Amino acid sequence: MAETIPLNPITLPLNQISLIEASAGTGKTYTIGSLYLRLLLKAGENNFSRPLNVEEILVVTFTEMATEELKKKIRERITDAIDKLTAFAETQDKSAFKNDEFLTALCHNLDIFEAIHRLKLAEQNMDLAAIYTIHGFCRRMLMQYAFHSGIHFNLELIKDQSDLLVRFANEFWREHFYPLPFEMADFIANELGSPDYVLSLLESNLGKNLIVDLEKQQALSISITEFLQQYLGEYFKDIKALKRFWLESEGKISELITEELNKDYAKGEPKSLSRRSYNTSRLAKWIDQVNAWANDPRDYVLNDTLMSYFTQSALDEKGEEGASLFIAPVFTELEERANALISPDLLRRIILYHYRQGLQKKLLDYKLNHQEKSFDDLLRLLCEALQGTQGDELAEMIRFQYPFAMIDEFQDTDSQQYAIFSKIYRDNPEKNTGFIMIGDPKQAIYRFRGADIFTYLKASDEAQSRFELTKNYRSEKNLVDGVNALFDFPKSPFIYQNINFTAVNSRDDHLRFYLNGKAEPAYRFYLTKSDKVNKTEMAKICAISIQHWLKSATENQAVFQNEDTCKTLQAANIAVLVRDKNEAALVKNELQKLGSASVYLSDQNSVFDSNVAKELAWVLKACLNVAERPILNAIATALFGLNAADIHQIQQNEADWQRWADSFAQYQQTWQRQGILAMLHQILLEQGISERLLSQATGERDLTDFLHLAEILQQAATLHESEAALLSWFEKQIQGEGRQEAQIRLESERQLVKIVSIHKSKGLEYDLVWLPFLAVPSKIPTAGDMNVYYSKERDETLWDMENRNLNTLYEETFAEELRLLYVALTRAKYQMAFALPAQFDKKWNALHYVLSQGEIGKEIALSATKDTETLLQAFKEKMKDNVEICTKPNLEAFPALSINTKNDELKAAEFTGNIEQDWRITSFTSIEQAHRRQNYLAESTGKKHAVFDDAKDYDSQNAIEMSTALLNENESNILDLPRGKQVGTALHRHFENCYFSDLANTEEIDKLRQSLQLDETFTEPLQNWLQQISHTPLSNEIGIALADLANKDCIKEMPFYLAIREYFDVEAFNRALKAHHHLPSEPLQFEQIQGMVRGSIDLVFRHNGKYYLVDYKSNFLGSTLADYNQEALKKEMLHSHYDWQYLIYTLALHRYLQSVVPKYDYARDFGGVFYLFLRGMNGEPQSGVFYNRPSVELITELDGVF
Repeated sequence: MAETIPLNPITLPLNQISLIEASAGTGKTYTIGSLYLRLLLKAGENNFSRPLNVEEILVVTFTEMATEELKKKIRERITDAIDKLTAFAETQDKSAFKNDEFLTALCHNLDIFEAIHRLKLAEQNMDLAAIYTIHGFCRRMLMQYAFHSGIHFNLELIKDQSDLLVRFANEFWREHFYPLPFEMADFIANELGSPDYVLSLLESNLGKNLIVDLEKQQALSISITEFLQQYLGEYFKDIKALKRFWLESEGKISELITEELNKDYAKGEPKSLSRRSYNTSRLAKWIDQVNAWANDPRDYVLNDTLMSYFTQSALDEKGEEGASLFIAPVFTELEERANALISPDLLRRIILYHYRQGLQKKLLDYKLNHQEKSFDDLLRLLCEALQGTQGDELAEMIRFQYPFAMIDEFQDTDSQQYAIFSKIYRDNPEKNTGFIMIGDPKQAIYRFRGADIFTYLKASDEAQSRFELTKNYRSEKNLVDGVNALFDFPKSPFIYQNINFTAVNSRDDHLRFYLNGKAEPAYRFYLTKSDKVNKTEMAKICAISIQHWLKSATENQAVFQNEDTCKTLQAANIAVLVRDKNEAALVKNELQKLGSASVYLSDQNSVFDSNVAKELAWVLKACLNVAERPILNAIATALFGLNAADIHQIQQNEADWQRWADSFAQYQQTWQRQGILAMLHQILLEQGISERLLSQATGERDLTDFLHLAEILQQAATLHESEAALLSWFEKQIQGEGRQEAQIRLESERQLVKIVSIHKSKGLEYDLVWLPFLAVPSKIPTAGDMNVYYSKERDETLWDMENRNLNTLYEETFAEELRLLYVALTRAKYQMAFALPAQFDKKWNALHYVLSQGEIGKEIALSATKDTETLLQAFKEKMKDNVEICTKPNLEAFPALSINTKNDELKAAEFTGNIEQDWRITSFTSIEQAHRRQNYLAESTGKKHAVFDDAKDYDSQNAIEMSTALLNENESNILDLPRGKQVGTALHRHFENCYFSDLANTEEIDKLRQSLQLDETFTEPLQNWLQQISHTPLSNEIGIALADLANKDCIKEMPFYLAIREYFDVEAFNRALKAHHHLPSEPLQFEQIQGMVRGSIDLVFRHNGKYYLVDYKSNFLGSTLADYNQEALKKEMLHSHYDWQYLIYTLALHRYLQSVVPKYDYARDFGGVFYLFLRGMNGEPQSGVFYNRPSVELITELDGVF
């Protein structure tokens, strides 16, 4: 393993595999930006072999937000470098760099003007920068190199597969557990609870490559049905036999033990059964307990009393020292029968294994049938492609495209992700690339999402060089010193020896928080009155402390000092870090009591789960069905603010009732005439809902939900034919059926106290941080959990079915708890505050561990509680005045603080710019239609016609004409198939869904026949015809038919967007066709456009290293094969302007191949264009086949036109 050394961004080698460890706040993003500048300019020492463009530098991170932030920061660094270099070029004075040490050093031996030019080019092209999420990168590579990855271009990406998992979990439960006999079903219900609970256990490990650590491997290889019949059935048989044996032997057992208890022993003689453990009254109670168990048919778990007092082993332990053993065969047999039983816990875990397998299979089958993939599938597919037969070639193409890569947040990687980048960069035989992994193992906190700290450690060992960032730029000096003091101790501060802690330095500026004129300590600890964790009391202390800060701020007595500047504290400068939404609710509630508003920034709930959604459903029912019962249900909701007396009065008073009925009738009319959004706004205004909600404690949250739901309903209304259908959809969303993504929105963007989960806070900084619940004991895995751990010996992730390695799992849990603590302790810029109990619990806790400098070890339960103040005093001795311990916190609330929420009067700015109207996305069909219309209009009125963007690219524009004649094998009849768009669409779908070697597949033929509205007599003629199509040689030269094409060499329905660089020059297009003697088509005519041309190529295939373009045409040219000869095909190509179409398609494919095929050459690599007129393909060479290969000169010239 390479030695870890401090990083110098100027000298770090860029032509090897390196790892950078970036502790919290040490400028990781700035470092990435510095290395990015070096790569653009080939500047500094140990450079990459050549300067790179933004499209060639791959930067990968793990979230969309982080991706956007990285792109923004890198763009800013480039702009800043341009400004400073330009100023330096003008003055030759290094003060132009404004103390930018990196840029000053970078300019040594640098051509300044060339550097400015390259940076300006990079700035202009930042929208093309290869900065992606890991999933975005994988998807791009799979689609871009589809021939090597085997990915279908039309796959749908599932952003959230949780609804599918719920569906399949319920399906599996019904299929396998409903048919079971009662006792087995009862066992399942008690051990597994429900499909939702099972899913909560399995979901985080679905898709992982888990090795099951189990002695009885045969139990895994059989089906779930066989397992339940064999193993669970055997268990019930054996436990029933044990119960029977007990009931048969209970009298004998009582007699034997009673006889022993009544035996006379000499004084001082050791007894075979200790009288401290056994006596006649206890014996009777124990026997009654075991009898009750033995007679209960629903109690299938081995009885504890039986095992503790009536087995031979238990009796042996209860004898007095020196006594002869109390032995009887009945006790031995009881123990043997009990020990022979398989553990119910193990049965449960094996059932969970089969459940997991079943879920994965259902999910996989669904995705295959629907051409859908999840984010995790993208990783798996790229990894498999790189390990496959074409993996080396695929890796080489990716390296060619991205010769340098940086992976941010690498501590959050897993083995699959590392395998992808390892294959691309570490296994590079030419060593002409660079690869840098950037992360911090101390901040690896996403194990629940599949992140694997052990993969990071393995990658760290394999890196050629290791560097670390050693200066903290986030926090004031005393906070940095405090983290150093807590974690810099010899007893493995993060449990694992290879996760080291290196003390970091702080920056030199003078950060300080002043409260009421006094400098505040970096750390303030409030000790509760209770010796135990009391979350409510801790939340209250937190709220009062924040209230005190905010009250002082209103008097300008709470200020932040940063060198020469000061700013007054605002609520948004405060963050409370919590574990989950329950802790957040405690803090939010206590703040609310004191008049301080807050917002929970980590809320993942759906707006459909809100009370407002349920109440809004009642309102919509009343608007749809204006009748007494629905209206009464609606006005009884909290939205209308009526009580029971009000509603009773409305029922009794006819005039009142009529007013409400008239109102809802009016709402119904508004819904029908103007839409649901207009109706909901009308209700909101007329019924004063905004004012009513905002007067309540949760009003801002509820009003935000109301407005959010109104938007969602308006969007959904466009997808539903009627108001009733929309309401039905809305009710299903509330019930969770096929739910769309609808995470609740923040109720306000005002200055509010932020409540954030520790996980969400990673990577962020806050001026003041409160940690009220750090003393809560860590949640320890139990024997009943799905216990998955990493085996160092096997270098594999194991599912410990028999709980033989729980200590290893405890160790992993403690280690992650410490990493989570480190993240929490490194978020603050000025001060941190804590609430702790007077005593630390006997249960393991991460803060207790670091305060004790690791002395408490890794035991689940400690021998004794520990005085918190004693531990803190040791920390205070190191930190002196920068730690304050408040042993008697004042819980008297300050006077309620009213935060001023009045908004300044704002006015929208007027837009005075000019928006170009010509930019659009168009298609060949739009262009061709516009040409025809423009010709017609030009001839008749002299006017021009614009391109229609919504036109579709159908093969034939004829109306559908269904033939009623029966098809025989006669050629004239097969050519008289139905005509029109429906036929073309159906044939395209058939060609897309079938392997070319199996176009006559009976099942798919039936689907085709039905879509063409043909009866079963057409099945055989269709099969014969498609068989002929698939075996028609496309060309004598290349000697291949569709049936010869392997699926891996084909891309079907390849979509494209062909960028028009500026304006599409129609005259230049026509001149190019004429100059290169292309088909003598009429000149293209339509209005000038800019934007993009979209399209979808029916088929691209690869044969003997060349790429070919194919388009299917179902056009009817005549009722004989002679109507499909080469002259007829050429005539149709010109008449329908397909020559324009295939030139556009060829250009699009040419640009695509340029980007994905190393050293691509059109003359060598492009084979040509086939237009297949399907009705004319009868198996003879080139029958119904039009072929052309545009010259390289023409395509080159057209490339300049577009």
